[in-house]
Amino acid sequence: MSDSKSEFRLTGWHVLAMLVAFFGVVFAANFYMAYLSQKSWTGLLPGNGYEASIKYDKEAAKVRAMLAKGWKTHLLVRSNGMVAIKVEDNKGRPVTALKATAQLGRPASDREDRTVMLKETKVGVYAIDEPLKSGAWRMLVTFTRDGKEVWRAHARFMIAPKG
Repeated sequence: MSDSKSEFRLTGWHVLAMLVAFFGVVFAANFYMAYLSQKSWTGLLPGNGYEASIKYDKEAAKVRAMLAKGWKTHLLVRSNGMVAIKVEDNKGRPVTALKATAQLGRPASDREDRTVMLKETKVGVYAIDEPLKSGAWRMLVTFTRDGKEVWRAHARFMIAPKG
């Protein structure tokens, strides 16, 4: 009895086809990742370094002047998701009559980023109107008086899940 099945023989054409297929997949993946990287961020920085350093120096001087006041902020996070900030001067007295604007968001994404106004609910206590969902949050609050920035507070905090 003879076996009608022929034995497979690896030829040069087979090796060439495997190499072309392998490197084709590698090149396609590299080009796709290069396309995505160009689409997401070009790597270019706006302006020039000299202007950026001048802006940085001005900002640093403004922050040093704010810190020299000796004010303190205390974050108040309630279990129901309500958040407030208490502002005190260097003698522990509440700082009142400020306009407070907060930039809220999640640390890992920008999907829930928003700007909200805080209201002074008690003397020196500025609160957000609506409760926040559970999870991690970041918040930058800018306090102004007569249109001039007088204080900033930055916080990262957690809202515990209900239940």
